[in-house]
Amino acid sequence: MSITTDSIRNVAIAGHGGTGKTTLLEQILFNGGVISKAESVDSGKTVSDYTDEEIERKLSIHTTLSSVQWKDNHLNFLDTPGSSDFVGEVVAAFRCAEIGLMVVSGSSGVQIETIKLWRRLNNRNMPRIVFLNMMDKDRADYEKALSDLKEKFKVTFVPVTIPIGNGNGYKGMINLIEKNAYLIHDSSQKDAPSDIPADMNDKVEEMRLTMIEAAAEGDDDLIEKYFEAGTLTEDEIRLGLTEGLRANKLVPVLCGSAENNNGIASLLNFLSYAAPSPAAIEETMKMEEGEEKITISPEGPVSAMVYKTSIDQFSGKLSFIKVITGVLKPDLELLNPRAGKKERISKIFKTEGKRIDDVKELVAGDLGLVTKIDSLHTNDTLCDASKEITFDPLHLPQPVHSLAISAASKKEEDKMNQFLNRAAEEDLTFQLNYNKETRETVISGMGELHINIILDKIRDKGKIDMSTRVPRIAYRETITKSADAEYTHKKQSGGHGQYGRVTIQIKPLPRGDYYSFTNAIKGGSISKGYMPGIEKGLHEAMDEGFIAGYQTMDIGITVVDGKEHTVDSSEMSFKLAAKGALKDAVSKAGAVLLEPVMKLSVFAEEQYMGDILSDLSSRRGRVLGQEALGGGISEIDAVVPQAELLSYSIDLRSITSGTASFEMEFDHYSPISGKIAQAVIQASEAGKE
Repeated sequence: MSITTDSIRNVAIAGHGGTGKTTLLEQILFNGGVISKAESVDSGKTVSDYTDEEIERKLSIHTTLSSVQWKDNHLNFLDTPGSSDFVGEVVAAFRCAEIGLMVVSGSSGVQIETIKLWRRLNNRNMPRIVFLNMMDKDRADYEKALSDLKEKFKVTFVPVTIPIGNGNGYKGMINLIEKNAYLIHDSSQKDAPSDIPADMNDKVEEMRLTMIEAAAEGDDDLIEKYFEAGTLTEDEIRLGLTEGLRANKLVPVLCGSAENNNGIASLLNFLSYAAPSPAAIEETMKMEEGEEKITISPEGPVSAMVYKTSIDQFSGKLSFIKVITGVLKPDLELLNPRAGKKERISKIFKTEGKRIDDVKELVAGDLGLVTKIDSLHTNDTLCDASKEITFDPLHLPQPVHSLAISAASKKEEDKMNQFLNRAAEEDLTFQLNYNKETRETVISGMGELHINIILDKIRDKGKIDMSTRVPRIAYRETITKSADAEYTHKKQSGGHGQYGRVTIQIKPLPRGDYYSFTNAIKGGSISKGYMPGIEKGLHEAMDEGFIAGYQTMDIGITVVDGKEHTVDSSEMSFKLAAKGALKDAVSKAGAVLLEPVMKLSVFAEEQYMGDILSDLSSRRGRVLGQEALGGGISEIDAVVPQAELLSYSIDLRSITSGTASFEMEFDHYSPISGKIAQAVIQASEAGKE
């Protein structure tokens, strides 16, 4: 059947690790007729967890795209990892979906990653549905889980399906809209409607009335109808819930057991009619003349964005795209504005996990991929060459864990860097940098697990002997008071000599201003032609540092006087004179070391708050605030020196038994002195030997 923009539903499946997202997707694909049997995660045969690393660890690492046809609609599902180490995959999924399907354990309720993911959905103002999974597991409690949701997230939750029993007593679920029960069965079977148990009738009527009231509030006409008739028809209920969901006024709650394929058909039915389509969703389009809103529509020239990149040993580079406008067809030539290059789209594909199937077209709003276009990277835009545009990129968090890395030989180092660059291209939350100041190759990621999985893969594929260590910190130097100095560079060695005299004044600048230069010479004591040499000398001196060899920052320099020689002066002479003058001036200006300080946000259960706060204090941290997020989970915001956080992902996991997570980003530089500064200086001197 032909896919239209109106018929598409892009759904991001998200949730805390271990809530059954991959199993849920398996049953969705089974119900949709895409696969003949739903496999378990333990079997290593699921559609979405297909890489060697995922099969070995029984853990989702990558976001995968799969699709089903359901009730005349085309549903694209993006199955995302649950670990915070792979949050970049979730950000990509949220960027190209129109609705989030939050999977919550019926026994564990809301967990830390649930809260963090919910915040990301809030930041995008994205509608969402909750699926309370594992209702057949020990300690599963529907009422408790629902109360937990209401406590932590101050929104209107509307139960659409409810369980018949909990835990070991779970017998199935009831669809409140159609007033049918769907009893639990073998996972190879599909839900079939049956009568509601007699002892559930009163509960069903009570919950259904609550749902109808919420549906009526979703549409003004329905409110009047409800007041007049006291009830709504099934179609009216669906309309009201759809309007309320799409306007983000309410969050429908469905339940079931993905492992037993119970409640999945009702979930698919609800997503099919209630989830928003991409049609008329607005995207921000950036052009040379400014920004403009554009709606997702099959009309107009083709445009698309790359939301994910994967490199396959057989298929080459896979660029996952979302079409924004027009209809993408094979053999179309499009512009990649970032690369300034036109690319011909030879074939277009849809995926079911690792399987890719070519298709005739991708209409606006649809998700798919193109292959073997080397110029394409994640965040790139493809557009018509007649109108160069770009779309908003992924807004990714900063890496929180770093390691310095090296290989046993130059040959292996070159090979290692090729693999690392490939990993960084596939995953933008994994970064590779060479730090000139510390002379180290540094890799950074979202956690120890994130980096270890990448390195294990490289060791396995490349057979490379690599070693890692804690990276050195890129400190800075600055001054605390004003000073002046005069320096003469003079050298005579036969023929033309070297001569330049420079007098400067220096002063501290506000933190973060880095540098200012003023030429205040009057009377022409130094020709303007020598000023570039003076500035170059000042920059070289600042880069070399004066205390421990670290870059100097936040310093204002004014050249006030000098002297030149008609024969012996040159740009080089004044460059060396400027370096000498700055060195002398800094020696009188109260030079100090600066250390990078990070802004840290820790999410953890309240039982660990005391230990976390004590640990932060021992790391010279300053707590900015603490907020109870509800349900026994709190957030701590603090600023902590980067030097104290080099192994924090490991240490926090130890303190909280692996239940906490954190985010951090650079905040500012702060002066250090005493033993701390002396240790930095000694380490720097030792590194030079």
